[in-house]
Amino acid sequence: MPTGILPAFGPSVGNPATDVSRQQIVTEIDAAATGKDRAGREAKLQKACQGFEAIMINVILQEMRKSVPDDGLLPASNASRTWQQLFDNQLAETLASRQEMGVAKMLYQQLQDVEVGKK
Repeated sequence: MPTGILPAFGPSVGNPATDVSRQQIVTEIDAAATGKDRAGREAKLQKACQGFEAIMINVILQEMRKSVPDDGLLPASNASRTWQQLFDNQLAETLASRQEMGVAKMLYQQLQDVEVGKK
């Protein structure tokens, strides 16, 4: 299930779309930390952690693609690059929602520990 955190096109370092996504994650984490009901707060924190993992996976996929030579059967076009970015976004969101890498789970646990320490 997509998290809806990633922008329509792949983020890159210094990209305003990435900065907006990072700001959304920070906002969601802050909202989760200051929310009134615990269940809603935990759900928002979990979503923010999954969003962070999705962005991280997307950056990893982009860097991996840079290492592959661009000399295939078909020439690279703007359409194929756009399709590839959309595919990478969806793949990153799907992988993050499965929680197999463990980044979101570890981040969630650390933020929960910080919250417990504040009380």
